[in-house]
Amino acid sequence: MIELYNIDCEEKSLSPITTTLYYFPMRTRKRPRLTGRPRPPRGVKSPRRNRFAAKLQTTTGIKVRSRYEQQCVKFLLAHDLEFQYEPLILLAGRQYRPDFFLPQFNLFLEICGYGHMPFYRDRVTHKKKQYAAGGLNCMFISYNGKGSLEKLLRDEFTKAGLLPAPISRHD
Repeated sequence: MIELYNIDCEEKSLSPITTTLYYFPMRTRKRPRLTGRPRPPRGVKSPRRNRFAAKLQTTTGIKVRSRYEQQCVKFLLAHDLEFQYEPLILLAGRQYRPDFFLPQFNLFLEICGYGHMPFYRDRVTHKKKQYAAGGLNCMFISYNGKGSLEKLLRDEFTKAGLLPAPISRHD
């Protein structure tokens, strides 16, 4: 702590100034990381980790991001429906990647599985508005994990007229 004095020339007296100055030494070394992961040497770029990369693989070798999408691929292949997985589209200056595009019906298919999360529901609502404003034909399938996704897909596709209605047999 350093004490400073104010010199008053008229009274020829010294009065202490109440300000206190503190000295902080400069840090010479960086703190070690608390993550425990080794840091690459300077100048070496480490590869970026892609959190949202498709990791699951279907029986046909198509890589998808979720089990729901995996089941949807299985359904589309079982019904001989041609599709593209996550095509890149531009709407209102932003990039979107819908889950599937069915070119024979000019239809985008979105599988929504996190309906219990408000942020996810808001994003889905925003996507619906953007797709409608862009004039895209899109089907959103909300699946909560209960029941059969294949049955839900079959019902929605039949309702939209994309699959023939199942023949009921009365024996």
